[in-house]
Amino acid sequence: MLISRRKLPFAIGLLVFASIVLGVGCRGFFVNQPNSITVTTGANGTGTSSFTVAQGATVQLFATAAFGSGNKDVTKSASWQSSSPCATVAAGTVRGVAAVSSVTISATTGGVSGSATGSVTGTGGQTLTISPQGPFTLSTTPTVQFTATNGSTDVTNSSTWTSGTTSVLSFSTTTPGLASLLTTGTSAVSASVVSGNTCASGSETVTVQ
Repeated sequence: MLISRRKLPFAIGLLVFASIVLGVGCRGFFVNQPNSITVTTGANGTGTSSFTVAQGATVQLFATAAFGSGNKDVTKSASWQSSSPCATVAAGTVRGVAAVSSVTISATTGGVSGSATGSVTGTGGQTLTISPQGPFTLSTTPTVQFTATNGSTDVTNSSTWTSGTTSVLSFSTTTPGLASLLTTGTSAVSASVVSGNTCASGSETVTVQ
């Protein structure tokens, strides 16, 4: 009987550990992982997932996480990111730095992301030309060096580069415009650069086959 009592706490510990492992296996490493994230112009998922902000002004976006038990406002706790330096974001507040026709603002929490797209209105917006356009063959082209030009000026190194689908194509954090092709599919490739009150941006959709 004494031996059984000594083994009992150990057995209980094993059961608790197994439950934790199974829980992680089923839901990932995020205990409070939401099913989805919605980024909108209104709180609690109201409004739209598109926005317009004037140069020098701000607009507030909201992030709503959907859990099995209901929705939760995660605007303040989410990690926010902008696809372009033409618009900055902090705690969901988007500030228009310079005119740009397309920018994506994303919010991430518990490993799940959602986004809204919009534009910054104002004067001086310019369009970048991105090359090459592809398509690219994964087996023979594991990496691609993209370039961005503003008219006849090469602005590759001064541009901010983003991938619309990072599981397909991912940009280097040390070499501007250098992308690694990860799997077959399509992804938007965007570049933007700010000079004073002027923002130049461009994007294209590339295919990896």
